[in-house]
Amino acid sequence: MPRLTKLDHGSICVGDIDEAVSFYRDVLGLPQIPRPDFGFPGAWFDAGGTPVHLTTDGTLRGTDSPVRANESHLAFRVDDVEAMVEHLDGHGVSVWELPDSPAALRQVFFNDPWGNMIEMIVY
Repeated sequence: MPRLTKLDHGSICVGDIDEAVSFYRDVLGLPQIPRPDFGFPGAWFDAGGTPVHLTTDGTLRGTDSPVRANESHLAFRVDDVEAMVEHLDGHGVSVWELPDSPAALRQVFFNDPWGNMIEMIVY
């Protein structure tokens, strides 16, 4: 049976590419990488060797979407979760932490400006 061997990239929809570039590059600190012209707006970022693709005109979850571990999300390892939580707070981003995680030392979740849920994880 064929098998999947590696996650190639994650793609999420955002409402405004310029605003999303500012959030993912300047707030989350992901480096932007070149993106081919597909004929529609988008931006690509590198998350430790796995690309994150941002596009527009798809379904948006909305800023009031639930932040809980069983919602669809992207997860990023983070080197200093406390510093990142403080950094996000400084940008007005609220976080929720899974109490007593059975899988990791810390699992912290938040929404981007369009309701895409993001997890920061420390093992």
